[in-house]
Amino acid sequence: MHEGSIAAALVQSVLEVREKEALGTVKLVTVCIGRLHHVVPELLQSAYRLLKKEHGPLARSRLAIEILAVRIACRACGRETVIEKPEFACSACGSTQIDVIGGREMHLKEVIGVRRKA
Repeated sequence: MHEGSIAAALVQSVLEVREKEALGTVKLVTVCIGRLHHVVPELLQSAYRLLKKEHGPLARSRLAIEILAVRIACRACGRETVIEKPEFACSACGSTQIDVIGGREMHLKEVIGVRRKA
């Protein structure tokens, strides 16, 4: 289950952002994950819920997960398309001469929290 290691890295990143931005408690964490990572959102949510309890400022935070589509660029016709099925071919011309340009990414999009008082 790689969702556990993703959640651990996510918690670490959020703690770093929290420190850098001088946040007290964290309310919302948004992460974007490309479909090609094959992350099961429910498992990631569960792992995050367990790990956030170990860090008081994150304990009441909510995790929002945005799953990003697989996008391809066709080298034959130049079109960019989103593919839903695991068929790596251009939907416009049928060519398999494509480059995957989206769906592999994973990044922390947003951390919303309450600023610490000076």
